[in-house]
Amino acid sequence: MSPRALLIDLDDTLYDERSYVLSGFRAVAAAIAEAFPHVSADGMSADLAARLDAEGRGKLFDGALAAARIDPTPDLIAHLVGTYRDHHPDIALWPGVAATLAELRQRHRLAIVTDGLHLMQRRKAEALGLAGLVDALVFCWEHEAPKPHPTGYRMALKKLEAAAGDAVVIGDNPLHDMAGAQAIGAKSIRVRTGKFAKVDPGRFPPDAEAPSFNDVPAALARLATGDPS
Repeated sequence: MSPRALLIDLDDTLYDERSYVLSGFRAVAAAIAEAFPHVSADGMSADLAARLDAEGRGKLFDGALAAARIDPTPDLIAHLVGTYRDHHPDIALWPGVAATLAELRQRHRLAIVTDGLHLMQRRKAEALGLAGLVDALVFCWEHEAPKPHPTGYRMALKKLEAAAGDAVVIGDNPLHDMAGAQAIGAKSIRVRTGKFAKVDPGRFPPDAEAPSFNDVPAALARLATGDPS
């Protein structure tokens, strides 16, 4: 049987989350260049991206400021963090995703269930135009229920007027999305995109997999016939 509800992750499932990070770096770099004219916005943005690749997430702003001979005071860091979180991102859905969402919406009710600071997630949803592509949006952190806590998923089910047994969770991170599906008793499809593509699912194996979100309709068809391959 075809599930009534699809509960869909956002970051690295529908778009490349790295593009959001780089967009935030450009906003931060522009703010730094405006306050410190000796700094090139393009150069600062490139430095932040290089530090991310070399060091991972951490005190990137501190290191980049110090390299530019700027004192990374707590007030300045707080201002830059706020700039990053509040910026209007320049991001886009992966090619074909909007059409896939439209195809899925013909047969199912769709909700985005997304994790992360709610201001940032709302900005992403606005930039991607998701409100017009799905039936509901749930921002887990607004409800103090980060994934895999079941509250966000249950709220989505309520909005879609569906039961967990008639829903499929779709996402890229087994420790968040597949674990969340298990928590509510729903099936799940793992999308093998983004930074968690090779993560071992451990205790949270999906019921089916898809190489990308555009392959989800085929994965749903396999689930309906009992073939998870």
